Amino acid sequence: MNKECHHNKSRSNPQGESCTVVETVHFPSIDSTNRWGKEHCSRWPDKGVFCVTASEQTAGRGRWNRFWQSPPGVNIYASFCFWFDPERKDVGNLPQVMALAAVKTFEELDVFPTIKWPNDLLLSGKKVGGILCETVIEQGRLGVICGIGLNVNMELADLNAIDRPATSLFVETGKLYNPQEVFNLFKNNFELDLNRFINEGFSPFHQRFIEKSSFKRGDPLSFNHGGELIFGTWGSLTEEGAVELTLLDGSKKIFFSGEFLES
Repeated sequence: MNKECHHNKSRSNPQGESCTVVETVHFPSIDSTNRWGKEHCSRWPDKGVFCVTASEQTAGRGRWNRFWQSPPGVNIYASFCFWFDPERKDVGNLPQVMALAAVKTFEELDVFPTIKWPNDLLLSGKKVGGILCETVIEQGRLGVICGIGLNVNMELADLNAIDRPATSLFVETGKLYNPQEVFNLFKNNFELDLNRFINEGFSPFHQRFIEKSSFKRGDPLSFNHGGELIFGTWGSLTEEGAVELTLLDGSKKIFFSGEFLES
């Protein structure tokens, strides 16, 4: 059983802002912040963001249900849970908005990551963070769980145990960071960006995402789309957050999901 460490509830804005963290639950250890947030959606406020954080995850997950290495006390593991307008068609942009908030946070620490579409953060071509957004339907409402893991003080020995190239802020800079301070920076940036996204959509973020992409126009790549292996070059990112690829026969095709394979 997960032991709840502390539970913070901030005073609600009388106007009920829909993009501010109004309640936080922290666990010293948990299987998955996303899972806990999803299973406790009845606790989410009608307006505002419910945040679940942990010092350690024992069964953290990334995209495609991959295990996310989550050792205790060194990284950031958090899920931001909120109700979203079910009539909106841009829920798929939320991971990208979160990725850009993480980029902004790292830049404030003089570290400059790129984003591997759709939502992996890279430093020196290695993964330093990842995002997993899920949805739940509860009494006709659309709930969103945006989970993020950021490698802060993870050491090289632990990183080498991961089956894909990975790094951390510590490995890249040689500096130790206070994970709570990094998280607070990120939370503030995500709140601001989520507020802007709710009010203005993805358009204000579109060009910035293109600029921070680890892929540039014309880069050769291989892409897994539903088990189909596709070869081509990077084209562009649409305003819906989908990727446009130029295939080997010269045709262009848009994908809303899939995975770029390691070269």
